[in-house]
Amino acid sequence: MDSTVEIEISNQQFNSDPVLHIEYSGILNPEEERHEPVLARVSEDSAFLLYEGKWFPTNGLYRDKADMRLKVTAPASWTLVTDLAKSGDGYSSAQPSYWGTVAAGKYNTTNLKSDKADISVHTLKAAADVVSPMAEAVGKIFDYYTEKFGQPPSPAFRIVEVQGANWNSQWSVGMLLLPSSGIRKDFDADALASTIAHQWFPLKVAVKDASSDAWMTDGMAQFASLLYFEKALSPADAQEHIHKALVKALGYEGNTTVRQAGGLEKDSPEYHSLVQYKSAYILRMLRWVMGDENFDKLLMRYMQQFQNTQASTEAFEKLASEVAGGDLNYFFDQWLNGSGVPEFDLKYTVFREKNGYKVLGQVKQDLDLFRMPVEFQILTDGDPEYARVEVVGEASELDVKTDRKPKRVVIDPREKILRMSSDIRVAVLINRGEEYANEGRYNEGIDEFQKAVDIDAHNSLALFRMGEALFELGNLQAAAGMFQEALNGDLKAKWVEVWAYINRGKIFDIRGQRERATTEYQKAVNTGDDSYGAQAEADKYTKEPFRRAGKTTIGD
Repeated sequence: MDSTVEIEISNQQFNSDPVLHIEYSGILNPEEERHEPVLARVSEDSAFLLYEGKWFPTNGLYRDKADMRLKVTAPASWTLVTDLAKSGDGYSSAQPSYWGTVAAGKYNTTNLKSDKADISVHTLKAAADVVSPMAEAVGKIFDYYTEKFGQPPSPAFRIVEVQGANWNSQWSVGMLLLPSSGIRKDFDADALASTIAHQWFPLKVAVKDASSDAWMTDGMAQFASLLYFEKALSPADAQEHIHKALVKALGYEGNTTVRQAGGLEKDSPEYHSLVQYKSAYILRMLRWVMGDENFDKLLMRYMQQFQNTQASTEAFEKLASEVAGGDLNYFFDQWLNGSGVPEFDLKYTVFREKNGYKVLGQVKQDLDLFRMPVEFQILTDGDPEYARVEVVGEASELDVKTDRKPKRVVIDPREKILRMSSDIRVAVLINRGEEYANEGRYNEGIDEFQKAVDIDAHNSLALFRMGEALFELGNLQAAAGMFQEALNGDLKAKWVEVWAYINRGKIFDIRGQRERATTEYQKAVNTGDDSYGAQAEADKYTKEPFRRAGKTTIGD
């Protein structure tokens, strides 16, 4: 049911700013198993109202900043946490922004001070031993962003646990809201870092068009998280986050451009892929094109120039070209207004020269208008050597000199460019299958996993995920076989082994084959791998059989 109320006052004349008094009532406790994001909920034990829930009159989301005054009545035993400051017997804003997020319940509060912020964690049920590590991680991220992007809209930052949410995280001025499942020891660092970055994008720098300029908010926030991981982690660990972003960015690559995708439903997989992750990768590529020093100047000038005025894609492009000292229209047109990514093919020959070696070859790809610098890694018997080559059109020449004899040439080893390859394609298919499975669309997920296996028959992760989906569908015989095939595969990722044993044990328990089940659980214990709490799980079902209620099984 549409409960939108439209009030037209554009043709009216007023001696002062108009004030609209609106009274309304209703139930804010959505049904269970709701697929759409729950943005407002009031129940007997707690409540939350998000700005995006539009529970108060608003002229569209993230369009016009406004002041807010708020009075809330709640049970005496509840604590209220809101993005507004306490003012008299209510709450009010000190400056216009996107106010309107409230959470209430029987909160326990833990305070922590980072270098640049006062962090407080408000929990309902979360275990005390997970609160401090998460708060410390938030403090480090918050401090880095403050150094990189300037002062946040609020120096106080609150992490708030909410119940009844069906999303990973939400944000408002000085607030980060997480469902109970998100406050845990192995918290989602990617989601945490990108959500915190929204304190700057769009709360510090907003955009003119919430649709076509969306890449500058959600994409910029995701890119900020990649900058943080590169700063805080080792190159190898940071590369894991970069690779994840690359795979997610390519999940729905087709005919929809990034700027068009900004008009998609914000909770859709296509929006997350194209606007959040692909946009983040476009910014990563822009840094590669401009160079680190120029790109840092661009970010600094961008933050300074648009704090008090809304930014646009055209203004960002103009500023980037000014800082780079050359027209970057080709770059923005290629990546924001076009679709498709290259798949490189390299053929080369190594020649011995007087003072070293020369690699001569040709790089081919299938996008006629493509233009990007591409990094090549030349592996030798010593340290690898790197070369930056401008690739333009469908074929470009490779001409690189090295001191040591080249053994192999690798294209884009540090994944600086959005591109496709057989390995990346497999990862994209697995990721898409995981997204389907998370939505309960198991058959569609199996189709994606099968496509991945068709390309790489020994891919343990694809086989394992297919086993999980079959398990959820109740086809235990096929699931057991898939878990065994996963064990016979490449065992990447490493945790696949321990969980394949555990899942096979569960299947044997369901079928009443207790001796075979305990053997599988013991194999899991013997791996010594405790990924995602595997050892406790194996120990639990070694002592008592696994039972699965309310499910049917298929096949013998």
